[in-house]
Amino acid sequence: MATQENAITKTGDFMKWFLPKLEAFPRNAKFLFGDRIVALQLSLLEKLIEAYYGNPKLASLKAANIEIEKLRQLIRICSDLRYISIKQLEFATAALNETGGMTGGWIRQQEARGGQARRPADA
Repeated sequence: MATQENAITKTGDFMKWFLPKLEAFPRNAKFLFGDRIVALQLSLLEKLIEAYYGNPKLASLKAANIEIEKLRQLIRICSDLRYISIKQLEFATAALNETGGMTGGWIRQQEARGGQARRPADA
């Protein structure tokens, strides 16, 4: 795997940043929102890894893109409920937007190639 930052490493970094934030959630929210957010993060990471190593890539990439949007929505709700701060929401949104941009670029690249197997340097 490439040593430079890509969508996979960005997702892992985001997970490492977000997981400690769950400790501050109220107990009931920790299990309701926390479990779902962690499951989505793991699913996103899996989809990106499948796209990186698998062929065809488009189905995994499009599924990853949906996971990113689900995460955005759940994290926004957590902010509305004051489980995370506005600053944390801003950071999370920026991180997810960056990962989403990388994933979207990777999708466009694969669509232009007709889904041919090739790992992008910056995806």
